[in-house]
Amino acid sequence: MHILISVFYCLIIIQPSEDKIRSFEFNNSKVRTTYGVEDRFYGKYRGAKNGFLSLKEDGTGQYLYDVFGFAPDHCKKDTIDFEWGFIIDENDQLVNFEREYGLSYPIIYRSTGNTSWQGCTKKIFLDYLLVYKTGEITVSSSDDWIHL
Repeated sequence: MHILISVFYCLIIIQPSEDKIRSFEFNNSKVRTTYGVEDRFYGKYRGAKNGFLSLKEDGTGQYLYDVFGFAPDHCKKDTIDFEWGFIIDENDQLVNFEREYGLSYPIIYRSTGNTSWQGCTKKIFLDYLLVYKTGEITVSSSDDWIHL
């Protein structure tokens, strides 16, 4: 009986709550995501320069390029506000890929403002959070952003 209760309790913790699941349209496909994840993923990721990624528990966030690059005049070189979610499978489990260093988790950002990715031409951006065996978490799209 105790084992059954323990297994049930673990399933409740691991399964994202239904109200934190949402779909994004990516490459002409509907992709299910969740922002109901472990606390270790929330917060700010930053490197040596001024850029950063911020993931909030409410499924929103901000992204500021280290170097914004070329953009048309209508694209303000500013912080990108977005909604986000880790990709989940048909069983509502986080998708991840085993790598030599640890695990790679695909995450989708959808811009909610006027400033977006690739010179304001892309409203959706696929990125990866990399979780190393040491426990350190970094952002794939920036070479030195680590979780603070």
